[in-house]
Amino acid sequence: MERIMAGIRQRNGKWQARVTVAGQEVSRSFMSKADATRWAREQQMEMERAIAQGLAGFATLASVVQRYLVEVLPGRRSQSQDAYLVRRFLATAVADMPISKVRPEHIVAIRDQRLREVSSGTVRRELDVLSSIFTYAVKEWRLCSENPVLSIRKPSPGRARQRRLMPGELDRIIAASQSPDFAAIVTLAFETAMRRGELLGLQWENIDFDRRLAYLPITKNGEARYVPLSSRALAVLQGLNGPLSGNVFSKNGTSLSGAFQRAVGRARSSYEAECKQAGTRPNTKFLVDIRLHDLRHAATTRFVEQGLNLIEIAAITGHKTLSMLKRYSHPDPERLAIKLKTMLESSDLPANR
Repeated sequence: MERIMAGIRQRNGKWQARVTVAGQEVSRSFMSKADATRWAREQQMEMERAIAQGLAGFATLASVVQRYLVEVLPGRRSQSQDAYLVRRFLATAVADMPISKVRPEHIVAIRDQRLREVSSGTVRRELDVLSSIFTYAVKEWRLCSENPVLSIRKPSPGRARQRRLMPGELDRIIAASQSPDFAAIVTLAFETAMRRGELLGLQWENIDFDRRLAYLPITKNGEARYVPLSSRALAVLQGLNGPLSGNVFSKNGTSLSGAFQRAVGRARSSYEAECKQAGTRPNTKFLVDIRLHDLRHAATTRFVEQGLNLIEIAAITGHKTLSMLKRYSHPDPERLAIKLKTMLESSDLPANR
């Protein structure tokens, strides 16, 4: 058994309790010696229990990750997505290292390796989850004394994606899918600008067909909102079979994103085959680099081009800031040029030539 040492001392008019195990110390100050003694005894018992379970002092990062998966993630709105990110750390070089020995330079190595594999935005999300794991290890479980993620530089968010849907892409993607409810989900995403999690969390009880509204009690930013439903969105929902209670869709986020990427791949292959048969050169950008989340961008852009003001659009999409809303709307430059030309020609002031 790892030796645990506890001590009480009076300092600056307060009683300080200190408990040390495997070279790691936790301490806390109290106004009375009795409270300090009680706390030290509780901490000592907790550490002894944790050591018996292999979770203190020499607890590995992998064991703490597993504990986080079991004790922290259940019940969170982002449980499925966060669990996927958390499990990535089980395959890192520091997974079998005692968590108390993980230093900022180890996190830097993980960050730099991942930046060679995925986008900076993905790396930022992974580091946020890892930081949460260390925060629990420090504050709740007393397994280490510091969070090394807080000492490193996170990659910049990167430039906003500018991928606009090209005519015909969405129809081909829907046609290429072999997944139940895929067409309905993708169409609703394009019509409503709802996030993936919001679509999959949609409840029949929260759809008001008469008022043409979908109520989202739980959203990413923590604020409930109503989403107006277009005629096409209403038709999609009315065309679904099954009991009109509980979840509208039964998919999870990971399976939906996977189904979308497979549909894009099949649609591209079909398009290339058609071009080959017709003897034409395929467009290198058509059905390439499309993500499910791009449908939210496309819907937001369409709202802008249809003349909704920014306050109205933010009410629909749930964006809290203008800067974030700007990242999601990508007006067509050619459409803007035509609109500007029309405005100038219809105004009393002549256009400068």
